Amino acid sequence: MSIIKNIISLTAICFGSTLPAISHAESFPQRPVTIVVPFVAGGAFDVVGRLVAEKMSANLGKQFIIENKPGAGGTLGGRQVSQARPDGYTLLLSGVGPISISPAVYKKLGYVPAKALAPVIQLTSSPFVLTTGPSFEGKSVKDLVKFLKEKPGKYNYASTGNGTLVHLAGEYFRGITKTDFEHIPYSGGSQATFALIQGDATFTITNIPNVLSQIQAGTVKGLATTGNQSSRALPDLPTMSEAGVSGFELTGWIGIFAPANTPEDIIETLNSAFVQAMNDPRIKERLQQQGDDVATGSVADFKEFVAQSDAKWKSIAEEANISIN
Repeated sequence: MSIIKNIISLTAICFGSTLPAISHAESFPQRPVTIVVPFVAGGAFDVVGRLVAEKMSANLGKQFIIENKPGAGGTLGGRQVSQARPDGYTLLLSGVGPISISPAVYKKLGYVPAKALAPVIQLTSSPFVLTTGPSFEGKSVKDLVKFLKEKPGKYNYASTGNGTLVHLAGEYFRGITKTDFEHIPYSGGSQATFALIQGDATFTITNIPNVLSQIQAGTVKGLATTGNQSSRALPDLPTMSEAGVSGFELTGWIGIFAPANTPEDIIETLNSAFVQAMNDPRIKERLQQQGDDVATGSVADFKEFVAQSDAKWKSIAEEANISIN
């Protein structure tokens, strides 16, 4: 009899030990989930966030609510999520700038994304585009490089602000092409684009949505995109490698993060749900119109991808000696 009791007790203990993991995976979510977007409403990140939140709400039967929390280059929202309860109900939609670049350039960021946030899934990947103003006399990237080398310091580069991805893209270009030019930081993508149109800046390397309509209208010149293959939004433009700048590859990306220590089964559940949402043809078509490609995968894939992104941009920032207090 004692042996039977021991077996029953052991079985109950073993079964009970599996209940927390099962309950996490099977019952999540039980209430609305907040996705913090660390930029203003209406921008590229916000568009992606609202598209996927709508689909997640429909698929899972619980509301996924977008909360815009702009400030400090996208790091304010990141800090907020890093301090949230690690239960899967507060998520961050962020990208390469706040996650990989800010820690590389800011001395006093306030938190370390790699330690405070858990990668869930990559949502999109998007090349940038090298663009010049209409007054630029050249027709190709080779022409631009030639002019920059012939008259170092004469031409200037428009960025969306110090320490931004667009700023470091310019420094990346400077290092690979061995050219010299002046960097002019503007307060955003629209201001930098206007500077190109007005002739106040010579060129920029920026997000495709920032300049897509102007390229299509002919008010600025697109010379090359920065991915490893042509962009669906700008299929007539060569890649940077095809344009003669070997080794220059740059993509922006957007992904979902949870607070560190969020249970792994919840993260895996979220990953699967986001994969399903992003495979919706309407979402794919809408994102491709603004130059984004859907780029989903496993949690492990995204962890490795983010680690590589962190290392790449830290190296670029150090080589360019960019440090912001």
